[in-house]
Amino acid sequence: MKSSFPEKIRFRNNYGSNRFYIINKCNLLFSIELFLLAASGLIAQPAIEWDKTYEPVSYFMPSVVVSTQDGGIIVGRSLNSTASNYSVGKYNAAGDKEWDKIFGGERRDVLSAIIQTTDGGYLLGGTSGSNKSQDKSENSYSGADYWIIKISADGSKQWDKTFGGSDIDNLSTLKQTADGGYILGGSSISPRDGTKSEVNKGNYDYWIVKITSNGTKQWDKTIGGSGGENLVYVDQTAAGNYILGGYSNSNKSGDKTSGNPGFVDYWIVQLSKDGLKQWDKSFGGNAQDFLVSMDRTSDGGYILGGNSSSTNAMDKSEPNRGLRDFWVVKINANGEKQWDKTIGGEKEDHLKSIKQTADGGYLIGGDSQSGKSGNKTEARKGESDYWIVKLNPAGTIAWNKTIGGAANSSSKLLAAIPERDGGYLLCGNTTSVDAGNDKTAFSSGGGLWVVKLVSETNSKALAFSSGTLDFVNSGSFTTPAQSVTLSANSGTPVVNLKKTRAAWLTLPAPARGALPFSVSPAGLSPNSYSTVVTATAPGYARALLMVHFTVNDITTAPVLEPIGNRKLTLGDTLAFTAKASSASGQTKLFSLVGAPQGATIGASSGVFSWAPQVSGIYQFVVKVSIAGLPQLSDEETIIVDVPNPSGIATIRINAGGGAYTTADGRVFEADKYYDGVDRTSAIADRNILNTDDDELYRSGRSSDYFDYNVPVTNGVVKVTLHFAEIYWGVYPGRPDEKNRRLFHVTAEGLAKLNNYSIIDRAGGALRAVQETFEVEVTDGILNLAFRPTAEMRDKPRVSAIEVEFLGSVSTVTLSPVADGYVSYGTNANTNYGNETELNVKNTNVPELRRVSFLKFSLADFSDISSAKFRIYGYNYQADTRVGLNLIGLDNDNWTEAGITANNAPGGVINTLGTLSVTRKPEYFEIGITEFAKAQFARDKMLTLRIDEAFGGKRILFNSRENAVNKPELIINTAGPVGSAARLAAEEVIMTTVETSSENSVIYPNPVHTQFILQIGNQHQKEVSLKLYDEAGRAHPIQTPEMLHAGTRAEISIADLSLDEGIYHLKVQSVSKSEMLKVMVIK
Repeated sequence: MKSSFPEKIRFRNNYGSNRFYIINKCNLLFSIELFLLAASGLIAQPAIEWDKTYEPVSYFMPSVVVSTQDGGIIVGRSLNSTASNYSVGKYNAAGDKEWDKIFGGERRDVLSAIIQTTDGGYLLGGTSGSNKSQDKSENSYSGADYWIIKISADGSKQWDKTFGGSDIDNLSTLKQTADGGYILGGSSISPRDGTKSEVNKGNYDYWIVKITSNGTKQWDKTIGGSGGENLVYVDQTAAGNYILGGYSNSNKSGDKTSGNPGFVDYWIVQLSKDGLKQWDKSFGGNAQDFLVSMDRTSDGGYILGGNSSSTNAMDKSEPNRGLRDFWVVKINANGEKQWDKTIGGEKEDHLKSIKQTADGGYLIGGDSQSGKSGNKTEARKGESDYWIVKLNPAGTIAWNKTIGGAANSSSKLLAAIPERDGGYLLCGNTTSVDAGNDKTAFSSGGGLWVVKLVSETNSKALAFSSGTLDFVNSGSFTTPAQSVTLSANSGTPVVNLKKTRAAWLTLPAPARGALPFSVSPAGLSPNSYSTVVTATAPGYARALLMVHFTVNDITTAPVLEPIGNRKLTLGDTLAFTAKASSASGQTKLFSLVGAPQGATIGASSGVFSWAPQVSGIYQFVVKVSIAGLPQLSDEETIIVDVPNPSGIATIRINAGGGAYTTADGRVFEADKYYDGVDRTSAIADRNILNTDDDELYRSGRSSDYFDYNVPVTNGVVKVTLHFAEIYWGVYPGRPDEKNRRLFHVTAEGLAKLNNYSIIDRAGGALRAVQETFEVEVTDGILNLAFRPTAEMRDKPRVSAIEVEFLGSVSTVTLSPVADGYVSYGTNANTNYGNETELNVKNTNVPELRRVSFLKFSLADFSDISSAKFRIYGYNYQADTRVGLNLIGLDNDNWTEAGITANNAPGGVINTLGTLSVTRKPEYFEIGITEFAKAQFARDKMLTLRIDEAFGGKRILFNSRENAVNKPELIINTAGPVGSAARLAAEEVIMTTVETSSENSVIYPNPVHTQFILQIGNQHQKEVSLKLYDEAGRAHPIQTPEMLHAGTRAEISIADLSLDEGIYHLKVQSVSKSEMLKVMVIK
């Protein structure tokens, strides 16, 4: 630990001389021992009765405080500058100022000692560099002399005297003597000249001057050794002799009869009535021990108090507690040590005063930088606090108390004074401006801080029923009053109330009982305000009430710091923290408007996170508002560009309008790829809300029915449809009702928007709204169909279309990881998991009833675009059609080798579709996309159940143990596929090639007048063709030859006179039926 001691220890020199140093700093190793007191040896601490802060007097800092006969105090102040004078202030027992006086000459005058005289006046003593001028009646002997001033009880000057030699003489202490005169003491390096009658003995010496009651010098004495001494205390003993106390670093020499135990030691000297030395005593440890204060005790001895860095060595019987400790030594009238006590915490503790109390104990006052440690039982409150320790007559600790101001302030004690009522007065300086901790008053620049404690045996106290009142004003002219109750635990004291600088708080009339407090926001700007109310009564521990007043700002909106547009690589995460300013009393809330799926923002933190799963240009709003005041807000529209890694351009169409470029740079082509009833509508010069691209929404395609057939790359695409209602709610007689325009939208034959209302979704007319969905395209043409509802509400309408390619789709065919059937009745515990066939039958005979189960694993997929279940089988018992139910289960807790009717999985049932089975063996298939996606999200395992709905016949299906035509789950995915699933898919593909299972293909597509048809290898025998339009009408196709599996034929449709649009080509054989989409264009 770095020492905080100075590089050199220098004795008192108030005038900046650099030529007199005593010792160099020595590097000492101190052992630190924690000294713990038994709780049983302590008594209650005294409570605070009141505290007062006094404004600085023209920047003078208090340097000495002395109690007066009327129970008050007199305070001496000086300046740390060449302009210093003696400044004196008198305060009564209640802490109120009675008068202030300033005395000085033309140069620097530093006040260091005050005593009250027997006539009720005061003697002031210090060091002066002034010649005869102003209040100084005599010239100086050098740049620093003793200067004493006698004043009356009201502070009027009576006389002054100057004593000194030709060098530096610093007065530090004085006392009135039995003969009415005075004894003056200090330290001097002057030779024998001026009023100094003896030569100096070494460096600084003790210099004692005896004067009469009118200031006439009687005699003087110089006492010292070969080193340096600093006198801090002088007193006349009961026998009329004089005792001197200070510290010295002299060895045995001059007047010093013993060697120095340490580097600096306490040195006590007794003189006779006429100033002759009678004896001297040194007390010290092995380091530095500085005497600071001394007091005569009732047994005729003295109590010595100072600061020590010594360990337990020589005269010091106890180890040090920290860097610097209090060291107390009790001596008898002959100067013999009776006991000593070391008191401290883990850091620096500086003793400033020591006094004997009426009970024979001792009151020690100082300041401390220590926390709770060593002898210190309370935590530190500021950087430095008052620390008061009470000893019993034998020197053991009775109690200790830490008193401090606001955090980071520094409080330095000057004096701790026992009072006549058994309490204690603590006086010192504080840098604390604001109230805080034990300090309840505001002061503009620190200054004198006085704290009055009641006696430790006094239990009388005031108390508030609550320690805190909280007021909040949110724009009202008045704030409801609040009350607390003030009580006393005994007696009926007259109370007083005060507050710390708070014009906004109205105090009630001081009294015990219910006290109403009121606040006013008049003249206050929005902010949080606090004050402390103190209730006091003479002889009672005070009560404190914290009052908080929050004036909320209800007019200032928050300001969002700019975020800016972003560009992001697909697969990365966009992260930022939104920040905003807000006014006093406001709580910020962050939110997103129109955010893409998965985007989040912390309501209080503003932390945003989003990992886009698909490419595109995204636009959303980051908003900040004030809790409880939503009208106070700010927002920024953010555009995030997530480029498509495929490099395939996004298709954008301005439906019913011309080419248009949006504010964020997206280019929409003029209307194209439409089919059906050709009708558009537009509105001019009307403001469209929720967008910066009004023009895009002012026009649109709107007719009884229409399609868009957009050429795209096969795979998954994201479709964004833009809408705005520009008719209903815009023109007179056209009400803004959500059911006026209702329509459906399908994509690739799948319903995407049902009974869609633009007004309902947008929140009204002339408001932009977008709808986004994904769809899989397998034939190169994206079909979007806009159709009216059955109620024939107003026509479908769209303003613009965006189609973004998300990724190619891989097709993977899976075999079950488990399958089997169960039977009931006496067969309920039988497992049929290893059979090559799956059985299904519904009958009243339990032993004949059968239900089949299949389980597929989705673990190797990263996403699922679509899913289709296929199973090969036939009606075993009859040439009739039988309906079967395909059920999805959310219970996958079964195994092929263990499943029976008694443990077959149940759980939530999802009816996925119906299989219609006949006598003819064939593959039956049904789409289960939504169920597969749900199971993928849940646990990546999928269980299906097949049972018979009607027919009462036995149905046989091939199981996974069959050599051919196994059950299949065909998955389309845009993501990567795990190795296990891909290997399984490769095995299925190989099997398919061997067993001829390719699908038929049309190309080119779109078609003008003819196309090529490649017949798939799954077909058996002859193949026929039929072409169906969207209305379901059939158009026969003439084929040039007999078609069969593997045939490649050129098909002409030139003689059919077909309109442009979507058609479906049915390819039919005895083993397979296919429906292929054909796009016909002119």
